[in-house]
Amino acid sequence: MFVLFTFVYRKGDRVSIQQAIDSLQLKQWVQIGLRSTVARNAASLYLIQFANYIVPLIMIPYLVRVLGPAGYGAVAFGQGLINYFILFVEYGFDWSATRKISVHRNDPQAVNATALCVWAAKGLLALIGFGILWALAGIVPKLSEEFLLLLILYGLVWGNVFFPTWLFQGMERMVAISLINLGMKLGVLIGVFTLIRKPEHYLLYAGLMSFGAVLSGMTGMIVAFRMFRLRFDRITWSGVWETLKEGWVLFLSKASVSLYTAGNAFILGMLTNNTVVGYYSAAEKIVKSMLGLLDPIAQAAYPRFSKMAAESRDLTLAWGRRMLAMMGGTGFLLMAGVLWGAPFISALLLGPGFTPSIAVMRVLAPIIFLIALSNVLGIQLMLPLGRDKAFTLILFGAGLLNVVLAVTLAPPWKALGMAVAVLISESFVTVTMFAYLYFINPSVIALNRGSRI
Repeated sequence: MFVLFTFVYRKGDRVSIQQAIDSLQLKQWVQIGLRSTVARNAASLYLIQFANYIVPLIMIPYLVRVLGPAGYGAVAFGQGLINYFILFVEYGFDWSATRKISVHRNDPQAVNATALCVWAAKGLLALIGFGILWALAGIVPKLSEEFLLLLILYGLVWGNVFFPTWLFQGMERMVAISLINLGMKLGVLIGVFTLIRKPEHYLLYAGLMSFGAVLSGMTGMIVAFRMFRLRFDRITWSGVWETLKEGWVLFLSKASVSLYTAGNAFILGMLTNNTVVGYYSAAEKIVKSMLGLLDPIAQAAYPRFSKMAAESRDLTLAWGRRMLAMMGGTGFLLMAGVLWGAPFISALLLGPGFTPSIAVMRVLAPIIFLIALSNVLGIQLMLPLGRDKAFTLILFGAGLLNVVLAVTLAPPWKALGMAVAVLISESFVTVTMFAYLYFINPSVIALNRGSRI
């Protein structure tokens, strides 16, 4: 798909997509694909996902057995809260800054100014977030009990501040950060097997993750300065403020997403206990590892869709439709694999102490298919086509729905109730995005030449 995507888009032919398909031979596809920026970036992102997918599958069986449901759940609870601060620091820059840099990538001064302002804004947000965390610990007893764990895990936030994924993604140069991410994940893996020996070592595990994040973030920042020949320059408050304004709507989108994705373990922990969080988080980690197999394609395609949408909306819709079929088909197969293999996966990766995770895994499995579809509908189509506000409203609605369902279902059904809340929320996102795009233009589903959004 990406071979043909690159060919049609770069050549700029006025012929139809079908004519392009009919005219290309397999050998040409391969040759063009090897030169394709999108294909190379997708391959690089798959290297990142190798770290995010394989390393947890190696590490989880060891951690859940050594730390137990309570210890593993405690770290998951802390990460659930810290994920909110990470999303606060990201502020939508992964979308807004990536889109801006992708459009202006041939203007070194614009790229340099944007990068410095984004780093400054993220650093400011991280300091604000730390103050909020300190205040919350003084108000909420459960957070006070886990304050040391939360302080250690806050290193994940600083790692996110430094690491310029948005810059490399916008410039479509992902190889370097792929290697940095892989090295960090492998380093943490070695540290876990070397140092983590008993349940009390859950704080040490948190420290390993934070140290790895900070180290990889600083390395990525240094590489970015050298690769893109960035230079330190005067950063103005007006520039930082403008950067924050540009990402405001998308920040609301990401904040809405966090209500039904990143913070589920934290919400569940506030309503139940760390053992229940351990059962849920172990299942969620496995399902999201499967979902991660689709992320490289989506991330590599987004800058290209953003650039293409500014030049040809017809072509954007055409490729959106084809990508929807590809991502949906792959997501469906992965979902089916988890539904069928949940008992075997649990026995192999989690052991007999995590039997409740089997049902949770099966309830969460359909979100693989749902997110595969909503990623194309929302990130590859709605955002590049300028439908930011509608995108945000849909995600905000899903976030509120998830919180309401979680508060209602988690107390009686524990981890299973949280999983049902997430499934319903993801279904709402996918169905609503599909309906919105179809309502404004049915050609999203049945493409007609000359369509407009």
